[in-house]
Amino acid sequence: MKETIVFVHGMSHGAWCWEESFIPYFEKIGYKCVALNLPGHEKPGSAKPIHHSLSDYVNALAAVVDTLPEDPIIIGHSMGGMILQRYLSKGRCKKAILMSSVPPAGVLLPSLRILSQYPGAFKFLFQADLLGVFRQYPHLMFGAMEGSEHYAKLMCAESFWAYLHLLIPIGKIKKHMPILVMGGTADELISVREFEQTASRYGAELILFEGGSHDLMLERSAQTYVDAIHSWITSQSA
Repeated sequence: MKETIVFVHGMSHGAWCWEESFIPYFEKIGYKCVALNLPGHEKPGSAKPIHHSLSDYVNALAAVVDTLPEDPIIIGHSMGGMILQRYLSKGRCKKAILMSSVPPAGVLLPSLRILSQYPGAFKFLFQADLLGVFRQYPHLMFGAMEGSEHYAKLMCAESFWAYLHLLIPIGKIKKHMPILVMGGTADELISVREFEQTASRYGAELILFEGGSHDLMLERSAQTYVDAIHSWITSQSA
């Protein structure tokens, strides 16, 4: 058995987003896979409001890692990438992959960019309804992905309190561990420039996928992304 990979999902998602492609692909090549549901994200499609802080999510990741006998590889997607960055300041991790991740500077600029392009999102923010934004504009997550209607129905309510914490830039993290930053050039939430800034901040390797959306793990090209991650992991073990 190879190393253990812990998967941290993003805003309004759940462990389900890793189970279709990423986990089967990684398990096939010998990795042990652990995907957690962040607090309040256990029921796909739930619109029941939740009220958790970003620290609650970081603590949930820590609780999972604490059950593991060895330091894992951790993959954090979107908000999960910021959770991972905050966890790395004191947590156990062998290698970190920031996929379509919120940059260290936070979500202020991405949020302003989205609001300028889609002013209809204002009404949902005034109602603290982040799920409403994503259901109104599912392409922000899925691009032109086939089957996006199905995935949009699986998205659940998100804590507005946690979103507000995402506006706060991150401080220092451990820099001695290998970090990979990856993202799609067609991501409508996080820009290529922001991926570049994240990689520069951590001295990390950057891999950009032409035409990739925000939810890379749900695309038909998921095998390509798994292969890239596996290749990078292997190179760091050499």
